[in-house]
Amino acid sequence: MDQLMSDFSPPRVSTSFERKVGASLCKASELAMSDKLPKFRLVSAPTGGSKTTSSIALLAMLANEDKGFTGAYICKTIEECEYVYRQLKRLVDPSVIAVYSYLHSHDATPVMLLEKKKELGLEIHDHFDAQDLLSSRLIITTHSRWKREYDDEVDLGVRKYKGNQRNLIIIDEEPELFSIFPCQPYEVGELVDRLSALVHQEEVKPKDTKVIHKFTTALRAIQERMERITDGAIREATYIPVDLVEDHEYQDVLEMTHLNLGKYIDQMSLKKTSDQYDRLMNTLSFLHAVAEGMGFHTRQGTSGFYAYKCVMSAEAGSVVLDGSADLNGVYNLCKGMELVDVPEVDYRNIKVTHVTPPNEFKNKMRPYCIMKNSWSAKPYIEWFKEFVIENTPSTSEILVVAKQDLLNYGLHKSPNDNFESPFETDWNGRHVHFCNYGRGRGSNLWKDCEYIFLLGDWHLPISTAIAKVGSLQSCPAKGLDLNKLGAPRSNDPLVRTIKESHLLTTFKQMSARISLRNIDDKGVAQRAHVYSIDGDLSLLISWKKRMFPNSPEIKFIGKTLDEGSTISQKFADLLLTTESLVLTGNELLEKCGLKPNMITKALESRLVKPILQNRGWTRIRSMEYFGYGRGYLLVRGKGNS
Repeated sequence: MDQLMSDFSPPRVSTSFERKVGASLCKASELAMSDKLPKFRLVSAPTGGSKTTSSIALLAMLANEDKGFTGAYICKTIEECEYVYRQLKRLVDPSVIAVYSYLHSHDATPVMLLEKKKELGLEIHDHFDAQDLLSSRLIITTHSRWKREYDDEVDLGVRKYKGNQRNLIIIDEEPELFSIFPCQPYEVGELVDRLSALVHQEEVKPKDTKVIHKFTTALRAIQERMERITDGAIREATYIPVDLVEDHEYQDVLEMTHLNLGKYIDQMSLKKTSDQYDRLMNTLSFLHAVAEGMGFHTRQGTSGFYAYKCVMSAEAGSVVLDGSADLNGVYNLCKGMELVDVPEVDYRNIKVTHVTPPNEFKNKMRPYCIMKNSWSAKPYIEWFKEFVIENTPSTSEILVVAKQDLLNYGLHKSPNDNFESPFETDWNGRHVHFCNYGRGRGSNLWKDCEYIFLLGDWHLPISTAIAKVGSLQSCPAKGLDLNKLGAPRSNDPLVRTIKESHLLTTFKQMSARISLRNIDDKGVAQRAHVYSIDGDLSLLISWKKRMFPNSPEIKFIGKTLDEGSTISQKFADLLLTTESLVLTGNELLEKCGLKPNMITKALESRLVKPILQNRGWTRIRSMEYFGYGRGYLLVRGKGNS
């Protein structure tokens, strides 16, 4: 393993920590290849632990030692596909390898390749046919193509080699276990119009014309039902299950497969890489799911229709590399998911700071809200820029992660910029990089940044959370209490787990884009500063030790909680900010209005409990601490709770 890893450019010998990560990967792969029952072996390999290099080395070693070995490497992006392919090609006979994406296809045009070269600096020279995946011992492809095998229930050569299950499939990054299909009535209408226009072309065969006619007839009726529901939605509950496909239309809808539609779209001369192509395919997936009863309408957020299904189930021989798998509670809700032990990173050099903006930016102007206009966003942006300058030295490399709304309002703009990239700027000698939530996961572009500022949290849309609950339970929408699940403060454990897992994995994955991903031989992460601007405080406190083991206590800037808040919030704020080591009952009453008969309930509240555990507060008897008196005290750093 070490020899293979050292073969890469630039030449170097792997560190002791990287070898430990590699050993965990080997163990997971060995277990996966011996599994008889469906299972995903989860490797929570830390970012910066050379998991990709280890995976490449392992696949090469297995392929060279056993000519009957077959394997697959599944990447999130085309760039990663090309990187893995180039490295593998140096280690094994190139004739046994195939890589496939729309840019690696023989159909990729020179114009398309040139555009990606300009956009990503990516040059692709080797091209393959889709059929090459079926006959190659080692293949590299994307998550989307892997997922398509499940969606279309077809063999595309990803999971199988010449019809037989591959020995080992390595999936890099979290797999999309569920599919959510949002849809509007006009999108169904667009699909009808496209197919209706197609049947008038001479090259369409009579049997295809018949399939299209039956399908479009059903779709016109479905579109009308969707429009009636939309028109009457204001009188309905926020979430309602929908019956859009009647019994006599069921077969007509399902007869239109993704493969058939793909063929028809090709005849429409639509590029497979276009937004329109993706939209038509999404509409078909939506129709298939609602035909099975897995769909609902919502007036919440982006109103419209949502359908869902559980796409992927665990399979033997599969290893998932996910740096935040240990934080993702959704894995625990799925069958056949098993974590493999990995070496723990020491984050002693990581400083985490929670920042609450000034009171003038409460509510509407905080980053977790959607900015309404540039006028309201401008003062916030100005405050944030001053805050960054005050809390970082000049010449710093800084990454700012924000919602697209803030970037649209000019957060990343600065006069007299000399940077070619629109997402880089200079703030008083500081080189600032910008990235919006939902982009950059897995990237190492910002590994030299020592500071990261995460503005707000990236919350999962509640409709998506509900759809995931339905997918997890394989439950039709009629069987779900949609309005209870979609309540603003829903206590449903599945909804809470799904939403919190999204927040936690996003926070960890984005934080790992900067210098803390650089890990030394002893497993100690390089120095970094992580600023959470108005993020979920309770969640951060509860999970900080899990996210960044051995890191110092969280630092707080600004009020930790809103003024005029509930007693529990005032109590939590006091526990976080006080310098006292002892809090008496009288102090709790005076500072946050907490009466003696309220203390027990307050200590068990969802906001306060993690603070007690993580800040070392303990409730003990006054007699035990002082040697006299009645009642209880809160003491920091002493006794047992």
